[in-house]
Amino acid sequence: MAHVTVRYQMFVPAGHHRQPRNADALLNLAPEAGGDVLNPGSYTPPFFPQLPYTLGAGSGLAQLMFWSVTDGVTGEVLSPAPITQTVGSLPLQIGAWYFPISGPGVGNGTAIIVDAFSAKLGGFIDDTFVDVTSHPALTANANIVGVVPTTVAEVLKAKSNVVSTTEPFDQWIMNSQPQTVGVSSLNVAKGTNGIAIAIYENNKASRPPRFGGWSEYNPLWWLETHGGLTDPNPPEWLRQISPLFSLARAAKGLSSELQVQALELSLKQLTSVTAAVKAEIRAVQVAKPIKKKTK
Repeated sequence: MAHVTVRYQMFVPAGHHRQPRNADALLNLAPEAGGDVLNPGSYTPPFFPQLPYTLGAGSGLAQLMFWSVTDGVTGEVLSPAPITQTVGSLPLQIGAWYFPISGPGVGNGTAIIVDAFSAKLGGFIDDTFVDVTSHPALTANANIVGVVPTTVAEVLKAKSNVVSTTEPFDQWIMNSQPQTVGVSSLNVAKGTNGIAIAIYENNKASRPPRFGGWSEYNPLWWLETHGGLTDPNPPEWLRQISPLFSLARAAKGLSSELQVQALELSLKQLTSVTAAVKAEIRAVQVAKPIKKKTK
């Protein structure tokens, strides 16, 4: 039997981040999950695509960037979708890593945060890992502070190897979007906000696709992640409904104060859904006017 621990943490985009690592750069968004699992066995961590947060006097919404799974010997970084993880004899650490998309710290189009992550260590690492090849004078600030200006387009190139882990560079993740495996150069457009993370991980290219978990049989997952079951281009109001499921589940595990904030966000989202439905009604009425019945 092995113990599984699941943590939900947000990368706080404020101040100095790297070399030395800022102790306040991570914020816990939800209570830990997990438990003891028989060997062999599997565990499906609770999945929250988005979670509310409070930072200082402000609050906002954070989006899942990726999962990390490690037993201390091997590690893996996974896309931000529901997962089911195989559990063996070693304790397992599962991390759900978030970045804010609204609220305190969201950028204004002048800079992007850069950092490096070790799959085996299950956390961010302090190594000198990147060169700003478009403007080499920015390289020191990128590695020490963890920020690159985006007032013009920039090119980041991750180092193949770093000191704190034996894992090679695997891929970039830019604002929850995994980039091509093995491509160390990342083009950052002018005015980009958010975060670019260089992932160091072993042998991802040789792994088979991952299957399993509630995404295979729970239709609600399709609504939450795709906006609908069959329509590849669902109406806007249906897309806006999906975050409500995540907020509702997240609120149950939060303190009373945060529950209120999560429910207030849900109410605002519900108001937005109502407005979108009304807009679609008006569009239909204009496109297909209802003919009055004659006696």
